[in-house]
Amino acid sequence: MTPPSASASKQVFRNEHYTVLVDEPRRLVRTIRSDKPFVSIQELEASVAALIQALDALGRERYALLSDVRAIPGRNDPEFEAALGRLRPRWLGGFRKVGVLVQSSVGLLQVQRYARKDGLQRRVSNDEAELLEYLTQEE
Repeated sequence: MTPPSASASKQVFRNEHYTVLVDEPRRLVRTIRSDKPFVSIQELEASVAALIQALDALGRERYALLSDVRAIPGRNDPEFEAALGRLRPRWLGGFRKVGVLVQSSVGLLQVQRYARKDGLQRRVSNDEAELLEYLTQEE
């Protein structure tokens, strides 16, 4: 489901796991994670590699990123965590600001833990309006 605030956005990428929308007037990129679980680490790596390539093509430094991970099925096995840890900095890095939209307090705590591990600043919230305000404010 596309959030109402994303309706003016243009879809620039989609695979089974991720959709990328660009809102040029607000200089905002939104990645939306589907609820489809990864069946293997190889599928995770291939899907995120394609996502990274799509984001690289945009010119990240021009945009803020809103990563909507509310639909993600929970998963924290060591192999998955290690693979995601290798991919996350390439996915989230290089944007002016990063916000992560989560569904639950457990998701919030997990993404905050990732942020500390990655050393990449990001705001995490379950409030989409709050994140959009933060991401679209000029510095």
